Amino acid sequence: MGVKRTPSGRASRADAVPANMEAILLRMKMFGLSEKDARDQKAATFIGRLNLTDKKALISNAQYDAAAAFLEVYDKYKRAIGAPDASKQSGGVGGGEATDDYARWCQAAKAKYDAAIEAVRVEQGIYENRGANLYAALDYLVCRDQQHWHMVGDCRLALNALAHHFGLMGKTKRMQMAA
Repeated sequence: MGVKRTPSGRASRADAVPANMEAILLRMKMFGLSEKDARDQKAATFIGRLNLTDKKALISNAQYDAAAAFLEVYDKYKRAIGAPDASKQSGGVGGGEATDDYARWCQAAKAKYDAAIEAVRVEQGIYENRGANLYAALDYLVCRDQQHWHMVGDCRLALNALAHHFGLMGKTKRMQMAA
């Protein structure tokens, strides 16, 4: 009684509360997000929430994409070296089989990770960036998804270097000289 019905006579679920509404409300309350931003999948990570802040543009879209690309490279690297927590995601080659294809995949994963870290190393070595710790910022903010506001600037520098490396931004003269 008193419930909206569908043309078939069943009770309509159109006005029902979504199953994830509690999580959305919690994100809104904890992080001060609007409902639209809280529904975005980017709000699940600290880097994503920095990207969602429209007023300050703390992390640009290219930097966010660089963080996602680095995280993918890092996860493949952990699987390639057989790190204990590498089994949390089940994608990629994995399995530990001693085949030639697996060995080539492992070498490629290690090479991609080393190239990404080299791009960060070049940025870290620039005189203007002395005193910055780009590796720690990547580790804590991107890989571990921890919220450390004092590292956001260093993370932006590292993500700029990675965005240039992954081709999400044009290469700078500095990076062309280092290559």
